[in-house]
Amino acid sequence: MPVYKSIADSIHKYIEIPKKIYVDLIDTAPFQRLRRLGQLGGVHISYPSATHSRFIHSLGAFHIANRIVTSLKKKRPELVSKDVEERILISALIHDIGHGPFSHMFEDAIKMLCSKSELQSCEDKYSAFRRHENITEQFVLSEESEISRILHYEGYDKKRISDLIIGRSGVDKPFLNQIIASQLDADSLDYLLRDSVATGVSFGLYNLERLFAMMDISPEGMLIIKEKGIQSTEQVIIARYMQFTRVYFHKTVRCWEFMLKLYISQLLENIELGKNLTILPFIQDFADEPSWKTLIPLTDDVFYTQLQLSADKETNGDHIKHLAKDFLRRSLFKSIPLTENMASIIDNERSQVNAIITKYGYPETFWDIDRFVSRYYTPYDEANKDAITIKMKDGQLKQLSEVSDVVSSLSKPKYNNLLIFPASCRKEITTFIKKIEE
Repeated sequence: MPVYKSIADSIHKYIEIPKKIYVDLIDTAPFQRLRRLGQLGGVHISYPSATHSRFIHSLGAFHIANRIVTSLKKKRPELVSKDVEERILISALIHDIGHGPFSHMFEDAIKMLCSKSELQSCEDKYSAFRRHENITEQFVLSEESEISRILHYEGYDKKRISDLIIGRSGVDKPFLNQIIASQLDADSLDYLLRDSVATGVSFGLYNLERLFAMMDISPEGMLIIKEKGIQSTEQVIIARYMQFTRVYFHKTVRCWEFMLKLYISQLLENIELGKNLTILPFIQDFADEPSWKTLIPLTDDVFYTQLQLSADKETNGDHIKHLAKDFLRRSLFKSIPLTENMASIIDNERSQVNAIITKYGYPETFWDIDRFVSRYYTPYDEANKDAITIKMKDGQLKQLSEVSDVVSSLSKPKYNNLLIFPASCRKEITTFIKKIEE
């Protein structure tokens, strides 16, 4: 495939852009905005070198999608038409443009805001922002969007592209969806490598070239891996396991992220309740009318400026002021890991924890049990049909967990519970937990 432009990259050496249309999309304001969105949320608080952006990750995902499509086109030219190829590449390139500040944390902050009973009106107002793919779809379909206008001018079917990004496509050719969003998609194949290098945690490395060589398409249109590629595929699952356990689920990272989500949700809540806080106009505009248009000015740096504004200039919101100050100087909340049983007990005894929190001058919202499930490979079932399929030498198709003991052992979900609270409450919270354990 001819190369229109090459971009130097620390992971893939060079990211090759085959056509001008992709450069046109990259040069739009929504895509350039990704330069100012961090890829890894709060990971940099424990791994200071992890400061790369959604911009370079999106280019990396595009590059991997291009390599996968190029490899499959040689093997199955009858299935990978020019239309299919370009739909996949455009989707891979722009799949993240709907992200809010601090990426997935912004979605969680919106969910935190909408969970409060006194703010039920927020459910409808912010519903699209629960998933960044919903906003990406709006960028693609809205006639006022720069992205949409380019796609329309070039004659692309915008609906088919948005369907692929949001996961509603590929019924007859499931490999399209698998390249964009699956357990072996272009997105994760880039971020696992990129995040591993950026954090210095080398467990996330695997043989990408071998994976490309082992990929194929089944008669049913599914992306499959030849049996000789089992080990390379195992490496991806192991990389995911190591990155999540060592990096993404690091307790300090979780505390930092909890504080930031709390700050954003508190800020929006106070605006919603009509309280007179010191707010940047971009954030006020978004709170007044949440949309893809008002999202564009919101980036990580805007919220860092808002944090500094709250810390230095806020006069009507003491809790927000102190939260911003603690956050900026890395005076983080503390955490205690809980068993499932202990988490259930504390949930039923929330009033006692509330009493401790308020005794130290904090609102009851300044603590919670951070619940998250870790599962590094999901086998096929009726609810999730996204298993990685292996083509055995005898022609049989089996899912990866059936032929790999390593992957099978990583298929069981683990339920994690982390009690997060202000540091000054640590002694009394610890004493309270010990009493329960006795």
